[in-house]
Amino acid sequence: MQAITLRAGLERKSLPSMACAAVKLQARALAHPLLTRGWLQLLNSHGALRELAHLQPRLLHKIYRPYLSSRLDRPQRLAALASHYRFVLQHGLADTVAHAVRGPLVLASFEGKSGAAYQVDLRAIVPMEREGELVLQLRCGATLVYSVAFSFLADGSQSSAASVGVGCLQGPQCGAGLELARAATRDLHGLRPKQLLLRLVQQLGYAYGCSQVLLVGNDNRAVLKQIRKGRVHADYNAFWLEMGAQRRADGDYALACGPLQAPLLDEIASKKRSEARKRHELLAGVADAVVENFAQRGAPIPRERGRIAARAPASEPASVLATELAIELVTTPGGCNAIGYLPTSGT
Repeated sequence: MQAITLRAGLERKSLPSMACAAVKLQARALAHPLLTRGWLQLLNSHGALRELAHLQPRLLHKIYRPYLSSRLDRPQRLAALASHYRFVLQHGLADTVAHAVRGPLVLASFEGKSGAAYQVDLRAIVPMEREGELVLQLRCGATLVYSVAFSFLADGSQSSAASVGVGCLQGPQCGAGLELARAATRDLHGLRPKQLLLRLVQQLGYAYGCSQVLLVGNDNRAVLKQIRKGRVHADYNAFWLEMGAQRRADGDYALACGPLQAPLLDEIASKKRSEARKRHELLAGVADAVVENFAQRGAPIPRERGRIAARAPASEPASVLATELAIELVTTPGGCNAIGYLPTSGT
């Protein structure tokens, strides 16, 4: 496959639009030569990454724009992206991601109590390109109800565990978005769409051995410009706390990855126990389907001690070592690990 250059970042549009985009991309590359070289080296380190860059030109632009968290500078963006794609290669998920770039990959299909058909789709690289590499979308029929954007990241500490970073959780950007979420909540036995999607990301992290979900705080969102213009109103902080996350010193939140917990029916009013039981059964069934179909094209996930655990690769391919090198190259001089935002040892 042809090597990735800056030219691969040009989308097929009109000639004037392509010329303008080429000038902007070249200017950014000249302004940040070391960063650009590291990014291109990473994308050319494995055939699967080259394929993704050819499939979606927007991938090349990610290091130059705010990404995942406003706290990440450009070298840290490269480290976060390198960490995610290292994870994808290690776990044999390249085909899954490529499918999700070409079009929606259906991970789960189920019915609400009204009989309405729902499904959870996986998308990759775009949409929500500033806030994660992967996107889960909940749809009712052909209507988008809710989305969550996330990436797999290095932990940020000295442990070998990974984390899942969530950069966005939102409904459709239309006037009917709130009513769509309310209708879906009623139809899913009181399970809110944003609660469903966050739990699905948490279960994906758990299945692949991640220690926690890192949740972006209100003040750290990558779309601060839109927030200042009053276009974003969601209160992430309150929802993260409601879901059991702990606030971190950097303004983000951490939620441990673990198995789904069945509701304590004895603590629920008798008239509400049936709905609580159905709500949990629905969530557990959807989560099982999402994890199973997510891994269908990748390495199998063996079950260990009653949980789904990621299988460690027997050896590191050269391409994985190349992405690891990219992470080392962009560690910040001040001793701050770019991924987890935690101080490294000796600082």
